[in-house]
Amino acid sequence: MLYFVCFWFILFLLYSFLGYIVEIINVSFIEKKFVWNRGFLIGPYLPIYGFGSLIMIFFLSRYQDDLLVLFIMSCFYCGVLEYFTSLFMEKIFKLRWWDYSDRKFNINGRVCLLNIFLFGVGGVIVVNFVQPFLSELLYMLPSTVTICLGITLFVIFLLDVIESFYITTKLKINFNRYLNKDATNKIKEEVAKTLRMNMAFTSRLLKAFPNFSLNNKFKEFMDLFNKTRKDVRIKKLKRKIKDVKKK
Repeated sequence: MLYFVCFWFILFLLYSFLGYIVEIINVSFIEKKFVWNRGFLIGPYLPIYGFGSLIMIFFLSRYQDDLLVLFIMSCFYCGVLEYFTSLFMEKIFKLRWWDYSDRKFNINGRVCLLNIFLFGVGGVIVVNFVQPFLSELLYMLPSTVTICLGITLFVIFLLDVIESFYITTKLKINFNRYLNKDATNKIKEEVAKTLRMNMAFTSRLLKAFPNFSLNNKFKEFMDLFNKTRKDVRIKKLKRKIKDVKKK
């Protein structure tokens, strides 16, 4: 069971990374300059691509030989995923992470016909070519390596989510300027600036929990240890006194 979870989590991150590369190429081409700061997280991965790929693999692999159906279903599933991810992120952070209002045939600026078409093409490529290739590579790894790698990557990913969410909610940005505008680049610039100002990763987490201190916890532990040791000594002394009185 643990191997199965780690196996699919590694695939999730691989697809998230590939999606990050595709996003960079796409946005850089549109803006006619190199754009690297895409996505909510600090690391080079976009989870929406990971989730979208796994959805296509789990639910659409049955249509592998029917390319037209696979294409249409990929358009539908990924379009729904992108729309509601945009809506969910906007409700949490009160701003748009991407916006397609300037493109033809869009729905509330959250999805557009071009992206849906590309999702369909991506579904055909992922199910028929990418997934078999990546799965074969992962199957070559010993199960122990897969489990250790999966757990390590999960810890890194979880810390990234916590750190990114914390920093983003603390950013001082005029959100009204980004109600109908792609705010991703601006947010990533601010996140990078915050990270440079606070190089120690744990310092941000400790600030989120001001009452927690490693020094205080160690002091509390030592106080408890000394108190326990003192109580034990007192009990031993009392026992010796009783033995002396009995004699």
